[in-house]
Amino acid sequence: MQNIVKDKWITIFFISATGFVLLFNLWGRSLENHGYIRYAEVAREMIRSGDWIVPHLNGKIFIDKPPLLFWLIAIPSYIYGSVTPFIAKLPSALLAWVGVIIIFLWGKKVYGRIEAGIIAGGSLLSSYQYFFQARLAKTDIILCVFVILSLYFFYLWYNEQNFRKFPFCILSLFFIGLGILTKGPFGFFPLIFILIYIILNKQWSTLIGKEFILGYIILGLTVLPWAISFIFRIGLEQTILLIKENKILSRTAPFYFYFIQIWGEFFPGSIFIPFLTVYIWKEKKRVWQSKYIFFLIWFLTLFISLTFFRYKASRYLLPTLPPLGLMIGGIWKKGFKFLIIIFLFAISVWHIREFIWIKKDNLYSPGMTFIMELRPFLKGEIPFAYKLDISTLEEINFYLDPPIPIIVLKDLNHLRKIKEYKKIFIIMPKESYEDLKIRLNNSISFLKEFPYKKGRLILTSY
Repeated sequence: MQNIVKDKWITIFFISATGFVLLFNLWGRSLENHGYIRYAEVAREMIRSGDWIVPHLNGKIFIDKPPLLFWLIAIPSYIYGSVTPFIAKLPSALLAWVGVIIIFLWGKKVYGRIEAGIIAGGSLLSSYQYFFQARLAKTDIILCVFVILSLYFFYLWYNEQNFRKFPFCILSLFFIGLGILTKGPFGFFPLIFILIYIILNKQWSTLIGKEFILGYIILGLTVLPWAISFIFRIGLEQTILLIKENKILSRTAPFYFYFIQIWGEFFPGSIFIPFLTVYIWKEKKRVWQSKYIFFLIWFLTLFISLTFFRYKASRYLLPTLPPLGLMIGGIWKKGFKFLIIIFLFAISVWHIREFIWIKKDNLYSPGMTFIMELRPFLKGEIPFAYKLDISTLEEINFYLDPPIPIIVLKDLNHLRKIKEYKKIFIIMPKESYEDLKIRLNNSISFLKEFPYKKGRLILTSY
C-alpha cells in the first residue's frame, strides 16, 4: 500500500516536472526563419481568409502539409485574436508532453518498475532532437507523438485479455488518421508496423476482425472528410497538378546518414546504445520472446525504412527515439540516480543554449525587427512587394499581419495598373531599386533603407 502511494506521488511529480521543462520560456524565442514561421503564417492566413479547408501561404494554395497543425495553431489564435510565437509553438510543446507521459506510463506498465518509466520518459525528453522539436511550430514532433499514441493503444489492445480491449484498437487507428492529417503518407508508418508485427506473430485473421474493420472506418472518417472537401473546393485536376508540382522532398544524403545522425539526435540517450546493442545480441533468443521485441521491431522497421528512403533529414529520426528510450528503461536496473543526473544536465544545457539564442533574437528574427522599423512609414497602408523571395514574404506577412497577403508585383505593367488607383508603397531588395528607378524614369520616391539579413531592403512610394 505504501509503495502504491509513493508511486502515485512520483508519477504526479514526473508529469508536473516534464510539463515545466517543455513549457518553460516557450514564449521567449521568436519564430526565427521561414522553416519555423511558415506554418504559423499559413495558420494566420487561414484565420484572415476564413478558409479552413484550403491552406494558403503568401496568398497561394499550400499543399506541402495537410492542415492539422494549421488548425491546432489557428483555433487558439482565433480565440486570442492573433497568431503569436508562443501560441504557434504551444501545440508542439503540449503534444510532446503527452508523448513523454505515455512513454513513462508504457515503460512503467511493461517492466513493472516506476524507475523504468522514468528512464524511458527521461531519455526521450532530454534527447536533443525531441527537446528542440517540441519547441518549434513544425509537424515532426506532432507526427512522432501520434506514432507513440497509435502504437501504445495497439500494444494495449494486443496484450489485453478482456472485453475492455475493444476501444484501444479504435484509438490506435484514429491516431494513425491524425498522423496522416499531420504529415501525409508518413502518418501511415504505425499501420505498416502493425501489419508487420501481426504477420510475424502469424495472426493475420485479426486484420479483418471486427475491431480492425471498425478501426479502418474510423481512420477513413478521420482523414477523408478534409481530403474530399479540399478536392471539391479546387477540383481534382488542380489537386493532381499541385501534387505533381510540389517539391517538398528535396534533401538527399548518403546511405549511412542516419547511422551517424542517431548519436547526436538521441544524445544523451545515445550513450547507452552500445550497451543496449550488446545486451540484445547476447540475449537475442530471450529478447525475441520478451517484452523488448515490440520496441525492437518498431525501431528496426522505421530505421531501416528511413535508411532506404531516398530523401533524408535528421528530424525524420524522431519516431525512432521512443522505442530506444523504452528499451533502455527496461535493461537499465542500476545507477538510476546517475541516469537522472545525466538527463537533468542535458535538459539544463538545452535550455541554456536556447537562452543564448533568445539574447541574439534580433539577429535571428530579421523579419520582426524589420516590421517594427517599417510600421511608422506605412501609416496603416498595406505595401506591395517587388522581387522579394518567398521566405522574406512569409516574415513580412506574419509580423505585419495584413488582412490579405501582400501582393507581389509581377512586372511593370502590373505596377502601372495598380498605380492607376492610388499612391502605393513598395518593398524591394536594394539591388532591384536602381534598376526599377531607371525603368520608371525616376518616378518612384525613396523613403527608407533597412538592414535585413545579409542585405538591404528599400521602401519606396509610387
